[in-house]
Amino acid sequence: MSDGKIFSRGGPLLPRAVRGEGAYIIDASGRRYLDAAGGAIVVGVGHGRADVAAAAAEQMGRIAYAHGSAFTADALESWASEVGPLLPIRDASLYPVSGGSEAAETALKMVRAYWLAKGETERTVVVSRWGSYHGNTLGALDLSGRKGLRRPYEPWLGRFEHVSAPYPYRAGLDGANAIGSGAAAVAELDALLARVGPGRIAAFVAEPIVGATLAAAVPPDDYWPAVAAWCAQHNVLLVADEVMTGFGRAGTWFGVDH
Repeated sequence: MSDGKIFSRGGPLLPRAVRGEGAYIIDASGRRYLDAAGGAIVVGVGHGRADVAAAAAEQMGRIAYAHGSAFTADALESWASEVGPLLPIRDASLYPVSGGSEAAETALKMVRAYWLAKGETERTVVVSRWGSYHGNTLGALDLSGRKGLRRPYEPWLGRFEHVSAPYPYRAGLDGANAIGSGAAAVAELDALLARVGPGRIAAFVAEPIVGATLAAAVPPDDYWPAVAAWCAQHNVLLVADEVMTGFGRAGTWFGVDH
């Protein structure tokens, strides 16, 4: 450590963050950095928010933790009553988790639990897309289609199927795994269904707008209507990963609202 900086192993000096104000991070030397992306797109309300810190401290002063299988709590019920009506589904149920990777893992388990409850135990195939990112834990990484992140762990991956990303700019290019229309998406899904067999596909998981991996690549207008109709036709659950597109980031409460 030197002059407020810490050596990164094999890399350049990293500034030591000591506090934040709104959209800025301040290092140990007093230099200010515009945190334009909110870190890894996680600081949606800004840094140094005294009201947020006070609310968290007040709650921690009351109780640290109570397991959700045994207790509910006023803070949890209040949160759910405000968030639930915003969701683009009827009679929403909410299950809070700590972050995006955990949300993806939980969604996968919920898909499995759903089909077990329905008695369709052979629905084990989950489909996601190349050029996607759903998290960095093992199941979420396998669901993701970000090849650079997957490469070191390939021997541990391979449970999920992947189809092309809706990315007209690179559609048809060798190795791009990109398509340019809803019709092309349905053709790929039909081919996958023919290969794995009817009654085997449990869910299609995707970001409404591709975030980190393809830098906000918006799908063609006919893509989601075609994919949603295909899922409905074949009784496949449709899971929207709204970690990066939810809560107003795409101009509506959720990306699927578009």
